[in-house]
Amino acid sequence: MHARKRRKEEGFTLVELIVVVAILGFLLSIAIPRYLTARTTAAQAATKANLHQLASSMELYMTEHPGEGDTYPDNATSWLSAYIPKAPVPPAGGTSKYKYKQLQKNSPGDSYAIWDPNPYGGKYFAAGPGGAIGEGNSAEDAVSNATGITDPDLSNPVDLNW
Repeated sequence: MHARKRRKEEGFTLVELIVVVAILGFLLSIAIPRYLTARTTAAQAATKANLHQLASSMELYMTEHPGEGDTYPDNATSWLSAYIPKAPVPPAGGTSKYKYKQLQKNSPGDSYAIWDPNPYGGKYFAAGPGGAIGEGNSAEDAVSNATGITDPDLSNPVDLNW
């Protein structure tokens, strides 16, 4: 009788294990989507902050160099390092770089765009003159929302890397 009692207390029953696995599965089904949403939200916030920093540096350059007219420079990497010691990297990481292009060169609405080529949560982000941040379903939409330029030409951009 004593041996029988000890064997009964040695482990968990199948029902107990199934209940524990079900509870863990339920908790994970709640935690994982929240974690992924938080990650996407953090990447979007980091992208907006980086774009705002780059656009602010662009505006500071234009303020400090009034003799160069109202035309934004063709190649932002040649002078941005004076304002930002190291080029910010998009949250996507890897070899990805923020993109820059002067838009409407030598026209009354001379403008520029800085954008992230990576979508976060299905959204693209861009910055334009005055530090305006735009978002959209494509890089072109984001640039258009940031600059007010419809159908912007984003071919041959400059990688912001120094």
